[in-house]
Amino acid sequence: MKPQHKLTTPDQYDKLVCAEIPDPVKYPSLHEKVVRHMIHGPCGSLNPNNPCMQGEPKQCRWHYPRQFNEHTIQGDDSYSLYRRRKNGINVTVGKHNVNNRWVVPYNPRLLMMFNCHMNVEICSSIKSVKYAFKYVFKGHDKQSVHVDPDQEGVVVNEIKRFQDARYVSAPEYVRFREYASLRTTVEREQDKRSMLTAFFELNSVDRNARQYLYKEIPEQYTWNASQLRWKPREGALKRGRVVSANPTEGDQYYLRLLLTHVRGPKSFDDLYTVNGEKHSTFRKAALERGLIENDDCLTQRLTEASLFRFPNSLRRLFATILIFCEPGDVRKLWDDHYETLSEDYRRQLNNIEQVQNVVLRDISIFLQSMGKRINDFDLPDITTSSHYADDCRELQEEYSIVGEADHLWSRWNGENLTFLYKALLAEVRSRGEIVLATASSGAAANNMPGG
Repeated sequence: MKPQHKLTTPDQYDKLVCAEIPDPVKYPSLHEKVVRHMIHGPCGSLNPNNPCMQGEPKQCRWHYPRQFNEHTIQGDDSYSLYRRRKNGINVTVGKHNVNNRWVVPYNPRLLMMFNCHMNVEICSSIKSVKYAFKYVFKGHDKQSVHVDPDQEGVVVNEIKRFQDARYVSAPEYVRFREYASLRTTVEREQDKRSMLTAFFELNSVDRNARQYLYKEIPEQYTWNASQLRWKPREGALKRGRVVSANPTEGDQYYLRLLLTHVRGPKSFDDLYTVNGEKHSTFRKAALERGLIENDDCLTQRLTEASLFRFPNSLRRLFATILIFCEPGDVRKLWDDHYETLSEDYRRQLNNIEQVQNVVLRDISIFLQSMGKRINDFDLPDITTSSHYADDCRELQEEYSIVGEADHLWSRWNGENLTFLYKALLAEVRSRGEIVLATASSGAAANNMPGG
């Protein structure tokens, strides 16, 4: 929004968002719609089995019932805490009596207009804004599809018939006439000047154009499609935009980042060059210009997660950060957090090399599931001097199970069957062998290490 329209105070929030049950006498229609569409659950102690109840102990993932508030409060770098007065208005939903603590924030005008559930929130910080923008930067949508014959008794082999497909939208096409040869089409597209290269040429000859960013050029110039060049605009101003790019797209993303900050470049070399030094990639140029956030926030995220997450979950988070957050110094991030990433394996294994191998192997598996390889990142090599370098994750997990055979045998009283199984498992594993502990039920399997 433009500055004069931004929502910055609680009073402005209250004009657009409400989180209370309307008075049934003053606003009977709105009251009826809020009760029908905008009451959460109920959940919690009123209904512990509601789908929103998660975790252990179970809690509502949306944090209902909310606290009462006499006044709207701007959240500390988060969603706002809307006004929910303890005004005595209660309604019955199903078998339960609820009040303002259960109301999902809404806009009265929109609710009356559309007569459906419509959660409306004020995005007051980057943490809430990024929720919307993650859909822009997450990449293209993909879907696994297969069409089977319309016959009864068809056996579907999901492995053999698997197809990995995605929708290709119009902007990703190269247009050509049906009678044109492939060579002619490719050469024509290669020789064409694009809006970007024409922008460079414009800055070379027009001093006035150098004051504008690439996205601002359409405000002052028009694109002549026949001559493939920018011409001074004579009509009304128009707003331009630069095609979005996902951080996982590499240099395309960093090129876009530079174009939205660098004024008057005359060539790609101008974008590569910072303080007289020409860099080899757009990413390095963006980093030198201070356009890429340093890794402090990533370090803080891993440090915070280590307080409540198990090491295996931290390794998954580390792999996710490598792919989607583009850390500037991967090796430093690894060195700084290796202790928490390897905490469980360091308790199980005495060999330092084996510990590093299994940690890297876990991260490698997570990266592979997200379409990347561990060799794409500046991480230590996985050595092949031990069985922990094996590509089979199941073998790796089995080798990581450590038991105290001697200690268990000394305590066995000759009667407890589960205790006997544990001692046998520990004995075999203590010899460096693999044993698969199986049981007929999950409860029984949980009683055995690695069951």
